[in-house]
Amino acid sequence: MPALSPLQWVLLIGGILAATLVLGALLAALMVWLTREVQAAYGQAPAAPARATPGASPATAAAPPQRIGPGPFVISGLALVVVLAVLLYPMPRPEGASPAQEAAPSSSTAAPAPSAATLSGDPAKGKELFAGTCASCHGPDAKGIPGLGKDLTTSAFVRQQTDAQLLEFIKKGRPATDPANTTGVDMPPKGGNPALTDQDLADIIAFIRTFNPHRP
Repeated sequence: MPALSPLQWVLLIGGILAATLVLGALLAALMVWLTREVQAAYGQAPAAPARATPGASPATAAAPPQRIGPGPFVISGLALVVVLAVLLYPMPRPEGASPAQEAAPSSSTAAPAPSAATLSGDPAKGKELFAGTCASCHGPDAKGIPGLGKDLTTSAFVRQQTDAQLLEFIKKGRPATDPANTTGVDMPPKGGNPALTDQDLADIIAFIRTFNPHRP
C-alpha cells in the first residue's frame, strides 16, 4: 500500500462510508419490498385481524407474518463495498513518472553532450590528426598543395571563422559546385575521414590556431 497523505486517507475513508450508507439504505429498502412480496406469494401477507370465533382452536388462528430484517444485507453490502474499494483504488505514482522512466535514469541528471562552442582542443593531438587526414590536400606544413588544398597558414577565411564555425564547416565540407569554392576540387566532409569526432576536429582546429589565430 503506498504512503497516503492525511487528506487522501480522509477522502478514502469518507468515500467508503458514504458508499456503504447509500448501498445499505438501498439494500434495506429492497429487502423490505422483497420480504413483502415473498410473504404475499406464500399467503402470509398481513391482513386485518379477524374476530375470534367462539370455540375455534388457537391452531387455526392466522400466524403473524414473518419479516426478514435488513441487518444481514447491510453487513453484506458493507463487506462488498470494502472489498471493491481495496481492489479498485488506484495506486498513486510519483508525478510525471512512468514505468519506463522509473527504470531508466532521468535525462535531467545525465551529463549534457559538449557542443562545438564548449570543446577544448589539444594542438599536439591535432597535429597528428592533421598529418593523417588533412595533409594529403593542404600539405604537411599546412601551406597547401597546388590544385588540391589552399594554404591554411595565410587563409583569411580560416582567420575570420570562430572555432565553432570552422568545426561546422569542416564537418559539412565544400563541394566543387559551391560558388564559394575557388579551387574546383571537392572538400569532403571531415576531410574524407568520417571516423573523426567533434573532439578530433576541435584538436585539429587548435593546431591550426597555432599558426593562424582567430581574428574577426
